[in-house]
This record gives sequence, structure tokens and C-alpha cells, in this order.
Amino acid sequence: MVTFLDIGLLNYFSIIFPALLIFAIVFAILTMTKILGGNKIIDALVAVSLGFLALLSEDVVGVINYMAPWFVLVFVFVILLVLIYRTLGATEKDVGDFIRTDRPVKWAIFSIGIIIFLAALGNVVGEKIGPYLGEGSNVTTEEIQAGVATGSWSQNVGATLFHPKILGMLLIILIAVFTIALLGMEPVK
Repeated sequence: MVTFLDIGLLNYFSIIFPALLIFAIVFAILTMTKILGGNKIIDALVAVSLGFLALLSEDVVGVINYMAPWFVLVFVFVILLVLIYRTLGATEKDVGDFIRTDRPVKWAIFSIGIIIFLAALGNVVGEKIGPYLGEGSNVTTEEIQAGVATGSWSQNVGATLFHPKILGMLLIILIAVFTIALLGMEPVK
């Protein structure tokens, strides 16, 4: 049944979105930093070239298609946090100064970006780089197995990462990292 919200036809255009995203980001960086002399035509030409070069690799397109929704989700979450702070009486200057000057906030943003990138990289190229796959061999499973001894790389990684012992260890390491980072900072005067 056809609905107005059916976006199945957008799958044919899914390869264009990463190219446009790369174009927009590269053009913005080149325009802001003026690395190539500030000439917008040269900046646009370099950005378009990098956007088209990205289309040549399926892995790059896959990583960008996986990362984009996660960054949008994080962006929406941050916007909602800023709105909450604003309703509690903080001004735009207070929020901007807090984000610019607070080191744990910078590290949290950087860590979230790295985690999203590594998850995308693992999802896209994880099964291609496994040490147990030979040339041209495909891993197929006939039944769903539990544990970490299955033929599916993503299922093995998921079962390993979400094991209670691993989650507990990661929580302890995360607490230790933030404790050391916050205790090692210079006191605010």
C-alpha cells in the first residue's frame, strides 16, 4: 500500500547524500580557514572533487551513511540540553563560555565522535577484515546462535561488548579516566 510517508524511493539517492555532506563540510572548512587563499571558486572546486572522490569507495559511503544519523541524534540531544539550561536561566554567553572553557565537555564531545566513527567503521568493514576469512569466502549462518562463536562478526562483537563483565570493566575504566582528568585539572580561581 502506498503511503505519503513512504521514503523507499530515497534509497536510490542515498549515494548523493554523502557526497553533498562531504562537499558542505570541506567547503565550510576551506572557506573558514582560508587555506587556499580565500578564493571561493577554488574552495568549491576542491570540495566538489573530494565529494566525488568519496563516491568511488563503497566503504566511505557506508561509513558516512552509518555515522550521519548518529551525529544528528547527538546534535538533537545537545540542543535539548542547551534548551534546558536556557529555561533554567543560563544565557547564550554562559552556555558558549561553558562549552569553550570546560575541558571535560570538550573531551566528552571528542569521545562521542570517536565512538560513533569506530562503530561505523566496525559495522562497514568489520566482516571484511577478519583474520579467519579467506579470499572470496563468505560467512553464512543457517541458524541463529548465541555467544561469541558464531559466524557473524557483528553478532560476536555485540555479544562481547555487551557482556556484563565487559560493561562493568568499561564503567570502572570510565570512572577512573574522568576521576583522574578532573582531579588533575588546575583549580578554577
